[in-house]
Amino acid sequence: MTAAPLSRKIYGIATYDALFKYVLSEDTIRASFFHAFIPDLNIKSSIRLDNHMNPTQELQLLREFVHRKDTVGTINRLNSSPGVLLGVMDQYHSSFVKDEDATIFLHEMLGHFGDIQKSFPKAKYDGTMDFVCELDNDEYAMVEMQVMPENYWDNRALAYVAAFYGNQLRKGGHWKHIRKVIGINILGGGKSDKAHWTDTPGQYARHYKFQEQLHKDAQGRSERYIDGMELIQYSIMNAPHNALLGSEKQDWITFFKRGHRMNEQEVATGIKTPEVLQAFERARLARLPREVREQYVAEDLEYDRYSDHTNELLRERASEIARKMLVRGRPVEEIVEDSGLTTEEVEALRASSN
Repeated sequence: MTAAPLSRKIYGIATYDALFKYVLSEDTIRASFFHAFIPDLNIKSSIRLDNHMNPTQELQLLREFVHRKDTVGTINRLNSSPGVLLGVMDQYHSSFVKDEDATIFLHEMLGHFGDIQKSFPKAKYDGTMDFVCELDNDEYAMVEMQVMPENYWDNRALAYVAAFYGNQLRKGGHWKHIRKVIGINILGGGKSDKAHWTDTPGQYARHYKFQEQLHKDAQGRSERYIDGMELIQYSIMNAPHNALLGSEKQDWITFFKRGHRMNEQEVATGIKTPEVLQAFERARLARLPREVREQYVAEDLEYDRYSDHTNELLRERASEIARKMLVRGRPVEEIVEDSGLTTEEVEALRASSN
């Protein structure tokens, strides 16, 4: 399967990583997104951080230095030289004095420079997030987009939040400086409207906190929480059209759920939130910067490859079910209903097994 030409659509699929990051790189749009999707917080602004797991950017200047092109070039020149000597200028006679200890030190550093680079890797190799922000209340918000259903997604999402939370503390730092981290997962449907949480289609949002379990009030409720990490998930394709959600949140859900299927008139009449209207403008495929568009096309093709692979696995599973039912002598009508195959496909399997 190949992706349909992007020119046929006005707006891109907003849950693709490339487009989502581009849309939310605009400050006002990003503030509206957080205001809509983080309950009980009045988010007015946010600062986007580098997409890495260490919010304090510990030893970041050293990381940048050891990976700079000019630093690496200097190291290579020194290593390729037949001999390098270090010395000092005598402060009284202005003469050059060889320093054997300094020369030994330099050669030791040259020999271990590769290990130093590995010990202080570039931030992007420390574990990346789709989107990391510092909110105006000094808390952190981390956003992960997921279009294709993935095994152990909850484990991965929790691991990201926990890693970011723990990486705030510098060696010798104080525990009181650790700030709250809120993880937000947007689980999109892609071009095939694939719903997550198929076992609970009536749920579109889940909110996890650390809650005390032993001591409850007369109504069986516990109001004690460890207020450090939260995980909020939205299965967009399960979201209802509900005025009780509020116009801002409903507009954002529309953007993520079916914005790529809408035309300009539908957007103009159906979307009321100014920031979401701005999001639609940035999501116009014809106006995407070249780099963003190339990344978007790559994701689109990857989605098709994944869908083809998944459909093939489902088809093989359905055929296996049908063959077993044929062996047991079940009626064709029952096999069609249970396997999802057509009557013609079941009859073909019967013929091939005879």
